[in-house]
Amino acid sequence: MKTNKYYGGFIVGLFALTALSSCQVFSKNIQTITLPPKAQQPVAALLSNSPTRCIGTYLIDLPAEFKVKKKGNFDYKSNHAVTITTKQQYLPSFKQMIARREQELKNTKPVNPINGDYLKAIYPVYTNNRDKMQGIIFERMKSIGTSDILRVLEGYRWQDEVTLKIEMKAQNGLGEQYTKARKNDPESFGNNVPQKLAELHKLFDRIKPRDDLTIPTTPGFCMFNSFMHGEDREWKDMNYGYWHDSIEDFSFYFEFNDFASDYALLNMPEAYFTQGDGYTIYKGTRESNNLKLEEWVVKGKYFEDNLEFNSDGLAYIFTLGIHVTDPTYKT
Repeated sequence: MKTNKYYGGFIVGLFALTALSSCQVFSKNIQTITLPPKAQQPVAALLSNSPTRCIGTYLIDLPAEFKVKKKGNFDYKSNHAVTITTKQQYLPSFKQMIARREQELKNTKPVNPINGDYLKAIYPVYTNNRDKMQGIIFERMKSIGTSDILRVLEGYRWQDEVTLKIEMKAQNGLGEQYTKARKNDPESFGNNVPQKLAELHKLFDRIKPRDDLTIPTTPGFCMFNSFMHGEDREWKDMNYGYWHDSIEDFSFYFEFNDFASDYALLNMPEAYFTQGDGYTIYKGTRESNNLKLEEWVVKGKYFEDNLEFNSDGLAYIFTLGIHVTDPTYKT
């Protein structure tokens, strides 16, 4: 996992990071400095109210002034087999979006007419109360130019003002145009759409809306405005950020994934962090709660003006890596 923090002005803030499974706070023994009174006062005010947020499988204390963006993305399972998007949305807007999307899919035509309709089928998302939850699943071709063997299940569910979109890869090679090829290679021309539909419904059942300040008490995985119940060891890759509600260019960006990097954070070239416009002011390692932590802080002119040229404003980027080269199910 990596986290990046961007901000202007000389503010060094500490935040507590905990593993969701153990809920033990890391010791705050990173490099510290003594600030002059004028600088210490706004820092103390900023850190005085730092509610805990759940990101992936970690708990992180962030000042209350930081608000999560309205939309987040999450790749689930290897080869990007499942893509999950969540966003805040009111029900009337959701209904309009679904109506437009359905019409768009119906109007889309494959390049090769032999593939038939681009939109293959529509399935319901079951609900007991449509005022509280409703959804739909579109089975469509992967793209207008590919064979219609390659399918995508594009599912939507609205609940508690959060829209959950899941796209899952599938295949259906039962078309008449594949009869001969299917006899020679039945495995490559099979139909796993029913199986994938069942998996999609199961994901809808596991993922529930969640307020950003609500901390789950059961095992699972925290996503943007939602929580995936239950433990699993599927590949995961998620990123989203928090922005200060009144200070421009003051933000945290979180990247959570399960794959191992070829290089430890501190073995990467300095230019990877400085981006050619800054210099290192601190780097180091520590271990806490059986987790290996690496930290790198740089200072430079990273802000851009309206013409996208670097401005004179100084910024700091703080990068924290946790088991970057050897991630495991526990870390």
